Amino acid sequence: MTLKRNLALAALALMHAACAATLHNGEPVDLSGRLALRGNEPFIVAVVYDARGVFELEGITREQALSLQNRQVHVHGTVTRAEMNGAQLPAVHVESLQTSPVP
Repeated sequence: MTLKRNLALAALALMHAACAATLHNGEPVDLSGRLALRGNEPFIVAVVYDARGVFELEGITREQALSLQNRQVHVHGTVTRAEMNGAQLPAVHVESLQTSPVP
């Protein structure tokens, strides 16, 4: 059981590293995926689960993030943190955010 868990964590770390390796700080990026809130109070952050990985969103308010939680969104922004520093995710400063229509 522990081996499976460790392999899953290693795969996740490799996925994040591969994603970060293709991005550069200051580069424009488009993300599409589910917006969610991660973390514990008072350190909750908005993230998008994009096909390339999980990205922290900067520049949106807590109220916006709460209202969009678990919705499909399209984000255009600028990469502010391409490399993971410890447990930090790659980050994007949001310039525009649109929601997908609810089916």
